[in-house]
Amino acid sequence: MLKMKGMKRLLTVLMFSIPAMIAGCSPYCGTQSDDEAAFGAPAAKGCKVYSPSKDPVKDVPFMTRSETQSEDGITVTAAVLSDQESEQIFGFNLAGKGIQPVWLEVENNTGKPVTLVYVAMDPGYYSPNEAAYTNHGFANPTNKDITEYFNEQSARRDIPPGGEVSGFFYADWDPGIKYLNVSVYGENRQHNFMFYFEIPGIKLDYQRVDWDTIYKKDEYVNYETEEQLRQALESFPCCATRKDGTGENDALNFFVVGDTDNIVASFIRRGWDVTEPITPGSGWRAFKAYFTGARYRTSPMSSVFVFRRAQDIGLQKARSSIHERNHLRLWLMPVTYKGLDVWVGSVSRDVGSYMTFRTPWLSAHAIDPDLDEARTYLEQDLLFSGGVKKFGYVKGIRPSTPDDPHWNFMKQPWWTDGYRTVFLFGDNLTSLNEIGIFDWEWAGENSVEVIEYLKSYGAAKKTAE
Repeated sequence: MLKMKGMKRLLTVLMFSIPAMIAGCSPYCGTQSDDEAAFGAPAAKGCKVYSPSKDPVKDVPFMTRSETQSEDGITVTAAVLSDQESEQIFGFNLAGKGIQPVWLEVENNTGKPVTLVYVAMDPGYYSPNEAAYTNHGFANPTNKDITEYFNEQSARRDIPPGGEVSGFFYADWDPGIKYLNVSVYGENRQHNFMFYFEIPGIKLDYQRVDWDTIYKKDEYVNYETEEQLRQALESFPCCATRKDGTGENDALNFFVVGDTDNIVASFIRRGWDVTEPITPGSGWRAFKAYFTGARYRTSPMSSVFVFRRAQDIGLQKARSSIHERNHLRLWLMPVTYKGLDVWVGSVSRDVGSYMTFRTPWLSAHAIDPDLDEARTYLEQDLLFSGGVKKFGYVKGIRPSTPDDPHWNFMKQPWWTDGYRTVFLFGDNLTSLNEIGIFDWEWAGENSVEVIEYLKSYGAAKKTAE
């Protein structure tokens, strides 16, 4: 009896340890030749050699996408690896571990030492040892080599006067587009170099749009005054439509005005992810995520139509499950304000998924019917992005209530107070106490008093000037 119990314990240990040993060895075997990595060979032989890139910059052409910025004697060059490039260099699927290596070169042409502030670049960054350890195998003889390589390739924090550092920073993984704030600190100085990188590897919905031909030059109408802009936005239709322009679907409940790069950068800075178009590949990934409940940060969105075309850009903030996310759609308008782009948008909150025959993929997202909550979330989120210079409200949607809601094409109800937020973006970062307010309308209680105050405040300010 005792022998039988001992055998059961031994079998249990082997059952759990053998898969771990195999899993621990297989990534490193993948960096070797086929005959070395063959699973028929002894495990020790197949896992003895760790063969990463000896010279990443020369071996993998990621620097062709690098960007450089300079300020007051500090020069920063940065580039983000794609998932494939990361695996080519390090020999592992780092993206699968949530790690995204970022290449940094920092030149200090000042007379004082400076320091890279890692936590400002990414509060969830990985240390070299941590990034290496995620790829260690059980009792694998190459573990030490892996740790040494990750450390050798990492960028150091401290840059002496006249010195330079280069290497990888192990950031949290982001798909599609990555925002990077390289923060450099020194005596009586602080520099923030903001980069935005489009990362190869997945197709994005906005890449299908031919931006050069979306409108002809003579189709644009430019407005030079705030009152002209207000009237144009206020008169814009309340809702998205069918592809032929008929019906009323989802609410169009905000506008963004500014340089498009500044607008998109502000969204990315606040953690919004880009979206994949609906393709067989993305559809399959969405299908798997639907039934497993997995997170899918760039999950495709169904087409919603304005100007008889599907959204030009889709952005989303996914939760831990594909069933829940904040998401929005943007359409470029044939309108400019002082030469700046104007976009109309629709934002809502997905609260779950359900099966339906109304879509070809037999499922749809249920939305929070209180659209003003999603609009308010977007307001507060973007105001903290630093990109918004001024904001306010215009009317344009029939006010509705839970007892008298609007209905979209999926037969889901929604209600709103009827106001739409207008965001004006600037070229420079704006702090919260510097953000201006359009004295047009005001959503919420005491709106009349708020607008009167804003008008009187604006008049007093002009008189003082």
